[in-house]
Amino acid sequence: MKEIKYSIIIPHKNSFELLLRLLQTIPKHRDFEVIIVDDNSDFHEKKKLKSHSFNENVVLIFNEKSEGAGKARNMALKKVFGKWIIFADADDFFTNKLSSLLEEYYDASQDIIYFGTNSIFSDTGLQANRHERYMNLVCKYVEDNKKEDELKYFYTPPWSKMIRTEIVIKNNICFEEIIASNDMYFSLKSAYHADTITASDKILYIITVTQGSLTNSFSRTHFDAKLNACIRANTFLCSINKKKYQQSILYFLAKSYKFGVKYMFSVIYKLFRNRSNLFIGLKKIINYKKVLNQRENIKYLVKKD
Repeated sequence: MKEIKYSIIIPHKNSFELLLRLLQTIPKHRDFEVIIVDDNSDFHEKKKLKSHSFNENVVLIFNEKSEGAGKARNMALKKVFGKWIIFADADDFFTNKLSSLLEEYYDASQDIIYFGTNSIFSDTGLQANRHERYMNLVCKYVEDNKKEDELKYFYTPPWSKMIRTEIVIKNNICFEEIIASNDMYFSLKSAYHADTITASDKILYIITVTQGSLTNSFSRTHFDAKLNACIRANTFLCSINKKKYQQSILYFLAKSYKFGVKYMFSVIYKLFRNRSNLFIGLKKIINYKKVLNQRENIKYLVKKD
């Protein structure tokens, strides 16, 4: 049996047509194992998945409960056979450089390879800005590899990376099974356990901004999940002597009033109690709107609860 080189993990929920677009950007080759985990999609979406004729390199798993992308990714991690793991969201897609870039680094000695990204608005195809922070981190490292820790600990999404399967399995690294920001802890722990990393500023992955997506959902439940994930991430960074790379909590201070004054003070208390650094990211206040747009796009924001 031929060795599988790459395991591509895709959590899916109610986005069948976009999933097909993503799959069209992945080579139908035995080097690739594509693991799709459906997070209890609606009846008609499940029906489409079950009736579709996927390529033989696609593994389709159904979770009969709605437990989120973190749970879906953890289920997929138990099935991987590839030397390298690559993550993708069902509403995003890869560039036509996917195969050549992965092959270029297949025999790399490093444990994580970071790649460049771009982003577009899903409905118009116009340029978006979700990729800017991550592209800047990659470019800075490519120019100066002394920026390694910045890349490792500020690049918190799991996509647009090749991660050596061995370090994930050996260190039992998994995703938090929470409604939002499930990937932050996984990315930080895999970066911490990576002996060496490298990066390419060539663009591997296209992020889309989609109305109603998890990134653009604003509710008390989502807000709590993101806040608590950020606090846990910062606690972890302090525990490994990487305090200077803590996530900025200014967003949570700025937006907590939306849920009432009482809630706002409870957030402030929680941040102080957990010794989160209130000054990290302070200089970004002068460009406050840009900071918010990196977290949520107002035009596409769907308010819930």
